[in-house]
Amino acid sequence: MVTSENILVTGATGLLGRRVVAALRKVAPSAHVIGLVRDSAKAQDLAAAGVELRMASYDDLPALRAALVGVDKLLLISSREPLNNAP
Repeated sequence: MVTSENILVTGATGLLGRRVVAALRKVAPSAHVIGLVRDSAKAQDLAAAGVELRMASYDDLPALRAALVGVDKLLLISSREPLNNAP
């Protein structure tokens, strides 16, 4: 993995998204990890840890496009079901 890439993780405040962000920071410490969030208040711990936050939702196409500017890799971490109910 090239570690200087901008890597955006959707669902960064969710159970799985938080784990993905933490794993990325360990395996690629020089990567620029970006968390896509709908509510920045739920992600203050991520911001304090050095994760860039970008606000957007799947319902807001202009905001989503803006959030993806400069992203080299996208990890789409989302589910319509809670993790314990997912197939």
